[in-house]
Amino acid sequence: MKLIVKRLLSLLGVLEYIQYKKESATIPENAHILIHIGKCGGQTVRDGFMNYSNSVDLKVVHVAKPIYRQDLKYFVVARGPISRLLSAFRWRYKLVITDGVQSNRFKGEREVLLKYKTLNNLAEDLYYEDGSANRSAHEDIRKIHHIKEDIAYYLHDLLQKCRSDQIIGVLMQENLNNDIYRLFGYENKFNTHFNPKSKEEKELSDLAISNLKHFFYKDYVSLTKLHCWGKIEQEIFINAISDF
Repeated sequence: MKLIVKRLLSLLGVLEYIQYKKESATIPENAHILIHIGKCGGQTVRDGFMNYSNSVDLKVVHVAKPIYRQDLKYFVVARGPISRLLSAFRWRYKLVITDGVQSNRFKGEREVLLKYKTLNNLAEDLYYEDGSANRSAHEDIRKIHHIKEDIAYYLHDLLQKCRSDQIIGVLMQENLNNDIYRLFGYENKFNTHFNPKSKEEKELSDLAISNLKHFFYKDYVSLTKLHCWGKIEQEIFINAISDF
């Protein structure tokens, strides 16, 4: 009976509202939220901040949509969309296929990684030659952890509601050390989960790049809005959105 009620509330949107209110109530007034978008250097920021700074009590949001309140202030850890996607695919392939330590963590993820083997193969399948969507590939790419939770997953709804002054700063992976010093005042000595560029990053086809930019266009919309608000320097922004 409880399961039936829970499903009914979910369909009506009530369950999400109750969960939202519950999570919101746990955040103190005027708190600072660190939005840790996956595969952007967020763990490096978190590790360094815990060791070097006690001036701000950061509440971290990771693999979840950030709560919006008018009194809250936000830091965002972001990155160029395509380099982030490559990093996410490579990281999940390592953990799920190569090492096998998370082979059954997310339903369907292992099968997708084995099916395509590279992000390039998956990206090229996203659209047919006539430009129409390949629904199967669209579903497949959303089964990969950290790709499912893209930049827009964290930011799109939030940026529709919040004021520009609520975004205290954006730390871009492409400029991470400088952004850490600028916003938090310490020199970064952490490189948690750092991975050098793989051979695959040099082999994304023009078609794959075009398809990824099309499919994840909301990521670019979110970053552009932050740039227009003055939260991302122009040179860093241009490098990030034209990383491939």
